[in-house]
Amino acid sequence: MSRTLHIVVTFAAVIAAVFIADVWRTAHRNSAQLTATLATQNTLIQQATAQEQQRNAQLSAALASIATEKKRVQTPQQAVEAIPSVLPPLPLPVKVLLPDLIQSPKPGDESPASISIPPSDLKPLYDSLQDCRACALERDATKKDLADEQAKVSALTRERDVAIAAAHGGSFWSRLKHATKWFMIGIAAGAAATAASHR
Repeated sequence: MSRTLHIVVTFAAVIAAVFIADVWRTAHRNSAQLTATLATQNTLIQQATAQEQQRNAQLSAALASIATEKKRVQTPQQAVEAIPSVLPPLPLPVKVLLPDLIQSPKPGDESPASISIPPSDLKPLYDSLQDCRACALERDATKKDLADEQAKVSALTRERDVAIAAAHGGSFWSRLKHATKWFMIGIAAGAAATAASHR
């Protein structure tokens, strides 16, 4: 009987040692996987943050340039000269003529249509065009910032999912595989102990 007890205790000690080693190996593997995932996702987050900062710096510089240009243009003549540079791309260049430069077309001449803008409206029109440029730049930067924020959220979600899986011992299938393996080891150990006790 003491020999059987000795065999059972030995089997139990071996199984306990193997179990502890396997638990440590699984925890170490999950920890390494979590560390690698965190490093990868942190790189993505840092890249997105750097892109946001670069875009914000470019936006600030562009807005400062627009503000400087708006301050530089003060007279109607300056506005006439500057408006074509801030208009969107057009098939033909737009020319703005001050009222005192407009000539009456002769009868039968097919002169192009002209737009008459009062001189007092030129500066507000120019400012409005510059404000439109600023809004377009801010909108584009905001869209890109949104895309980067979505990338960050996706990366953080992946980090969270991996951390939760690691905290629970891996995915469902890895836990099932692990439990099945230990169930089979337990059956084998029980069979061995039973066989040893019948000798």
